Amino acid sequence: MMMLALLAQTAIALSLPDFNELPQQKLTAGRCVIFLWTRSEPPRRIAMADEAAKTLLVHYRGKPLLLPSTGTGSYGSSALSITLDLDIVGREGLSDGAIVSQGSLRVDQAAKDSMVVPVGGIRGCQ
Repeated sequence: MMMLALLAQTAIALSLPDFNELPQQKLTAGRCVIFLWTRSEPPRRIAMADEAAKTLLVHYRGKPLLLPSTGTGSYGSSALSITLDLDIVGREGLSDGAIVSQGSLRVDQAAKDSMVVPVGGIRGCQ
């Protein structure tokens, strides 16, 4: 079982070589965001979607990159496109919050293969 967990973690790290873990973020007053992390051990924070600004923050190639929304659940630029498919479920005890019970983050990079990574997360508001 440990070997499977290690293989899964390694596969996620190899499939997202251009992405670093997102540093801790502060919530802006009056805003709601969704924090996403990989479903590996240990989990890695890989994205933050800001609902009001309609942006997705990732740490790409060593730098923070803020991607604008290009449609429902889609964010991107000419070099990078990310699509989110998330099941968000409200939870008792989380005021204005919810969890991402299951989801996927699809990455399309120019001149590279596409990849899909399973994610989990939490929605929080300040």
